[in-house]
Amino acid sequence: MKPKPPGHEIRIGIFDHTGPSLGGGTMVAAHIAGLLSELSRVDLIRDWTGFNLEQVAAAFSLNLARVHPRQFPHIWESFAIPSRYSFRQQLQRSRDLTAGYDLFLYAGHWIPPFCYAKHGLIYCHFPIDVPLDSQLLTIDKRWNRRHRLDRWARRKAYLLAWHACLTGYDHILANSTFTAGWVERRWRKRAGVLYPPVELNIEASEKMNRIVSIGRFVKDERCSKGQLEQVAAFRDFLGKVGQPWELWMIGTCYPQHDRTYLEAVQAAAQDLPVRFLINTEREKVLEALRVAKVFWHTAGLYETKTADPVFSEHFGIATVEAMRAGCVPVVLSSGGQREIIQHGVNGFLCTDIGELVTKTMQVAESSSLLMVMGREANARSMHFSGKVFDTRILELIEKTLRRRTRHRGIRALFNSLTAEPVSSLPTEQWPGSVPGNLPNLAEQEESHAAVSRRETR
Repeated sequence: MKPKPPGHEIRIGIFDHTGPSLGGGTMVAAHIAGLLSELSRVDLIRDWTGFNLEQVAAAFSLNLARVHPRQFPHIWESFAIPSRYSFRQQLQRSRDLTAGYDLFLYAGHWIPPFCYAKHGLIYCHFPIDVPLDSQLLTIDKRWNRRHRLDRWARRKAYLLAWHACLTGYDHILANSTFTAGWVERRWRKRAGVLYPPVELNIEASEKMNRIVSIGRFVKDERCSKGQLEQVAAFRDFLGKVGQPWELWMIGTCYPQHDRTYLEAVQAAAQDLPVRFLINTEREKVLEALRVAKVFWHTAGLYETKTADPVFSEHFGIATVEAMRAGCVPVVLSSGGQREIIQHGVNGFLCTDIGELVTKTMQVAESSSLLMVMGREANARSMHFSGKVFDTRILELIEKTLRRRTRHRGIRALFNSLTAEPVSSLPTEQWPGSVPGNLPNLAEQEESHAAVSRRETR
């Protein structure tokens, strides 16, 4: 650790803009918050309705004792312009959220806010929102009431504002090469690839005839992890396999409106050897993985119907966790899953549910194949360790904080448009700096972008 001058204060805000449920996106934001909280004052910003910081820490086995939760109103609305907010109102929302920080880190998949912090980073899980989304504008009554020339002028102004918004951030990171490719296509910006951290140790154990599935239970078909289809696939699998097997379905289900989907899945599995672990402790999840032979993941079913990459699996943290436990992953070939699994070596990438059943049968009927692929899956999972993530994010943040503040002219313009003062944030002494002499993330961005372009063609 390199000591900082006495009295030097560093304030960091991490905005988890992924959704109300506890998923992989929240895990990444909370992981970064816990990591940086050992060095600085860190606020983890999200909608805390329904659960608290302690529950997040328990869900992902993280130490968040020094992290400060911060609530922000209307958090699940995008910061896209035009919207139901005026440009001035959007700037004020952004200022209320980001001002006062030395570093603001946006972790999400929507349009990020304008960055009033001294420095900004984006960790993009997937660029769901795009500039001037024609579909959103079509259903915006306020937009449609405007004169044609007014809409033309606002489009031009929006594109300028959009460019200014993204240039207010020092770096853009993506959770996979798949996501980085779509950042470049939709945002016209290059993104460095930094795979999410997967840091867990699971002791080897005798395996049971068990398939494990992990994923949020959500009512929206587009965002579904496909649990209802998994129950149907398991019924088909049981009719073909000669031995008894179990399916364990693990996931979170917090919003009340998603309970109807969970209940539908439970009803479909009522006469099958299926067990549900909902909003359960982390230890029980790891124990279920430790003794399981096969891991199923079927996110991306809606993508096959719409050809929209938004509904694919943008990375697959649960898949890596299962592989760390020696489970053989049998998953849909969707998005970032193709970067994790080497087909036929440490798992199977399937085109549909029928192939999912076929490949699971292949593993179930060969103990030698199961053992070899399980070992290969564990070895492959080490490429996505938390240590690799921590090293690269700390090195990038250290270099970012040492830079001169960028785009002061743009920030001055934004400040002139938002007259209301921002309340000061509590501060804490910075006890030390992050380690240096680590691999340079910026030097790898060009090669990542080249790979992204090849894969998206």
